[in-house]
Amino acid sequence: MRLTGHVGRILAALARPSMHHRTEAFRRVFVDVTQRLGTLFATEGAVVTLGASGSGALEAAVVNLVAPGSRPLVVEAGKFGERWAKILKAYGLEPEVLSFEWGKAVDVAQVEAALSQRPAPVLFFTHSETSTGVLHDAEALAQAAHRHGALAVADVVTSVGVHDVRMDAMGLDVAVCGSQKGLMLPPGLAFVGLGPRALAALDGGPRLPRFYWDLRKAAAQAKDGETPFTPPTSLVVALAEALAMIEEEGLPQVVARHAANAAATRAAVKALGLAGMAERPSNAVTAVAAPAGIDAGAIVKAMREHHGMIIANGQDRLKGVSFRIGHMGAYDEADIVAVVGGLEDALRRVGRTVEPGAGVSAAVASFAGPRGVFA
Repeated sequence: MRLTGHVGRILAALARPSMHHRTEAFRRVFVDVTQRLGTLFATEGAVVTLGASGSGALEAAVVNLVAPGSRPLVVEAGKFGERWAKILKAYGLEPEVLSFEWGKAVDVAQVEAALSQRPAPVLFFTHSETSTGVLHDAEALAQAAHRHGALAVADVVTSVGVHDVRMDAMGLDVAVCGSQKGLMLPPGLAFVGLGPRALAALDGGPRLPRFYWDLRKAAAQAKDGETPFTPPTSLVVALAEALAMIEEEGLPQVVARHAANAAATRAAVKALGLAGMAERPSNAVTAVAAPAGIDAGAIVKAMREHHGMIIANGQDRLKGVSFRIGHMGAYDEADIVAVVGGLEDALRRVGRTVEPGAGVSAAVASFAGPRGVFA
């Protein structure tokens, strides 16, 4: 990613003098970002900002919505789907876990059947599963949850600002996100979108222990520009800049840019004779099967050492057999073409025969449309 344009504006915002969080100047910034986050998440409820990673937002959702002794249903089809169950088990709960093959899209009919057989108070699932590159049908999962009286809680860490995520319209009662993906920031901020049903549920009976993660306090204070605890103020200031940039570009255009970047990446992967891992691919990341006989880690290493480009190895059972190319956030056409060019060279370095320019040509051709810079 080139350090100009979008990225330059974020870096400039981060370089501003730090603000004290109990000043009127910061309160104005925090009220502004809270309102803008509500617009981005498209909810009539509230969006709470926490000083944490996205996993902190997942844990906050768990402790604020799950009653001790209850058995939520977790839909798991990748590493981050597994995280919901791990958090629940850390609090002494035994969730029902419905697992699907990694790389496949969740079968909503099976989720519906599970809810019919054993009603659950909360359904936890992942929208964009970056360990496999799959985009699951969040709206259909939320509708299934509601038909059986469950709250729908979604990990949208890599889909907000990437896909068209509209919390209320999709039926998501809770949507959790982190700052370092579609919002183009460094890690350190987490967001919990709370729809009307979730807000009503915060005080609805016994809940797991909560202190730092108490969303009741955070939601009540946010509208006045206050936080229960010290927030990372420089990141909040940069968040204001990132949200302004999304508004300037227009959210539909942001979504379209991600779709174009993903399509070009997938076209390049296919032209290089490689296979994607995802049955229903997300526009946040493209997961690619490593060529037979080649460890994905060698490709990742060649990209980093020879081109200064960071792509990711597969996770858990997919480590070594797949690699992932992220294209969420401040990427544009030139960034994607550069990454594809680096990938061509990395593949040659690890012993894969590649037709020179095949991937780059495919990416450029994919971009050659009404909005592409190469039209």
